Amino acid sequence: MRRLTDILRVAAEKGWGHYVDRLRLKGYLPKETVEQAPAALGDARRLRAALEELGPTFVKFGQMLSMRRDLFPQDIISELQKLQDAVPPFPGEEARRIIEEQLGQPVAELFAAFDESPLAAASIAQVHTATLHDGTSVIVKVQRPGIEQVIQADLEILFCFARLFNSHVPESLPYDPLGLVDEFAETILRELDFHREGRNTDRFRDNFKDDPSVYVPQIFWELSGKRVLTMERSQGHKISADHPADPAERRRLAEALVRLYLTQLFEHGFFHGDPHPGNVFIMGDGRLGFHDFGIVGRLSPRDQDNLRQLFLALIVRDAEWMAGVYLDLCGATADVDLAVFTRDLEDALEEYYAASTQGSSFAEVLHQFIHLGRRHHIRVLREFLLLSKALMTMEAVVRTLDPAFNMDVALQGYVPRMIGRQMVPGLSPTGGLVRGYRAATALRMAMFGFPDMLTKGMRQLQKGEATLRVRHEQLEGMEQHIDRASNRLSFSLIIAAVVVGSSIVMSFHTGPHYQGIPILGLLGYLLASFLGLWWAVAILRSGKL
Repeated sequence: MRRLTDILRVAAEKGWGHYVDRLRLKGYLPKETVEQAPAALGDARRLRAALEELGPTFVKFGQMLSMRRDLFPQDIISELQKLQDAVPPFPGEEARRIIEEQLGQPVAELFAAFDESPLAAASIAQVHTATLHDGTSVIVKVQRPGIEQVIQADLEILFCFARLFNSHVPESLPYDPLGLVDEFAETILRELDFHREGRNTDRFRDNFKDDPSVYVPQIFWELSGKRVLTMERSQGHKISADHPADPAERRRLAEALVRLYLTQLFEHGFFHGDPHPGNVFIMGDGRLGFHDFGIVGRLSPRDQDNLRQLFLALIVRDAEWMAGVYLDLCGATADVDLAVFTRDLEDALEEYYAASTQGSSFAEVLHQFIHLGRRHHIRVLREFLLLSKALMTMEAVVRTLDPAFNMDVALQGYVPRMIGRQMVPGLSPTGGLVRGYRAATALRMAMFGFPDMLTKGMRQLQKGEATLRVRHEQLEGMEQHIDRASNRLSFSLIIAAVVVGSSIVMSFHTGPHYQGIPILGLLGYLLASFLGLWWAVAILRSGKL
């Protein structure tokens, strides 16, 4: 409850008090809260300021929302991208306690040396350097004390807010607040489990075990737990604008990074989700080193095939092909107008190809497509959003190495390998080849899918479950017309029944009388007259006699 009141206080002080009212939570606001007018700052800046003040959970929630270009306008996205973790390191003695609690031995027995001064600190964990008894230099990632309890409490409050928004703020429904919080909870709880990060590291290393140009640190599982992760320390250099100094070496590294990332996407279906310069190093022997696998993306074989076709469609400038694949990849509903979407996509592609000769950002094109999906109310799947963000980050690193690097050219150079692994080796990247691949892929899907479809159809026929659905474009209007006509007829019959009943009462002089006139019959006539007059006026006003 204290955390809830603190969150509501920050919301009100940043100008979001009207939502506190609408969620019916104003009674939980502290009396000393000073509410600000919403116009004091723009919505985007006020949102970022509120999230930063609320701490690590909300900062990470905002960072996740910054990927949702399919939901939020650019000003919100730009501000959320500025969110940074600003937390002080926790004491080294506390790190020792957590290590000993997790591993069940004193730090002095686990390591020959352990530096209590952290090498780096973030919102969830901080990193210490250490040395094993055999002289191996390692880094020890230690989870921040109490962070899991803080995140769990904040998640409960976020789920509560999401349910209240669904109930009391109808304009929030297209954003699916509950779905956003659920997606965030799944992501951040995975980050809290260092076992998962270790397994991701091992899987990534195994994927590139035959590639001598890749380095991935070894995980020491005997010195790791859910809240502690010990790994080999890499003696690499951070990629920067002045390292390495040799232009030819920088170009080689840029090409290698793109090749390795395309391999992750199209061959492994498992990719690093945050390849910023702090997570990609240049080793002394020229290899590229990858670190920090807390955020990774996974692509199913179907997603890989769709993504493969998406990129090939970009190369051969086939908007219709790309539109169909994109809608399938994003799980679009039948409500999307394919013709209109294809036309808008053609316009976006024209802009892309006009800019590509000037070194256009390939990842930015994907973001433009996400914006296009927002216009057509297409909700993009999480893995595709993570992919687009990772590609943007990777391309920024590539351009740091080689500002003149053209991603479009690099992708075209990868096409023979990409298609060759699916079809036959040694093919050249021509438009005819790509279209042949498209036809072969469609034929392959049809061949594998047709027997199942035929079997299912025959089974339905045998059971008498086959149905025929007919849709008439004017049927709904006809149904409404019949409803109105039946209502008028029913109302007329009611009036007629009242008149007939009143006439019977008047004829037999039943019930109480006033000056020799049956009161019930008189009231019936008056009621019938009023209803008939009102009905006649309504018909005349409608203009439909």
